[in-house]
Amino acid sequence: MSFPDARPPHQDDPRWDDLVKNFQEIDATAPREPGAAERANQLKKLFNTGPGAVAGPRDSAPAELEESDEKFVPDEPAALGSGDPMLNMAWVTAAGGPIGLLLCVLFFRSAPTFVFIGLALLAVAGIAYLLLRLPTKRDPGDDGAQV
Repeated sequence: MSFPDARPPHQDDPRWDDLVKNFQEIDATAPREPGAAERANQLKKLFNTGPGAVAGPRDSAPAELEESDEKFVPDEPAALGSGDPMLNMAWVTAAGGPIGLLLCVLFFRSAPTFVFIGLALLAVAGIAYLLLRLPTKRDPGDDGAQV
């Protein structure tokens, strides 16, 4: 080490000793950051004042979660293609019609007109069948959430 104030590592640094001494002499009455509980009380006083101030749903303490020993095991999903054959055919025509039209336009421009019309009609028929299968009535007790 070529610096004049360099000391071997086993000797204490006087600047470090001064810093430690200053931290030990810090006044306990000095202003400090409020803790989480104090901050929560300050916010409660700030926002829950005035006539008719009531506690809202988020003002309660978090409930303890119950631990259970059983683990969640999801149901086995249904095999692909094992459902309604008409529904599968509708999906194939609804998606395959536009794809077939695109491929005919790109690679087979000289295709007869009935091929283009047929693919368009298949796509429209598949989409119409899918739309007709949508549910029309809603269960009043069902909010749509599913676990």
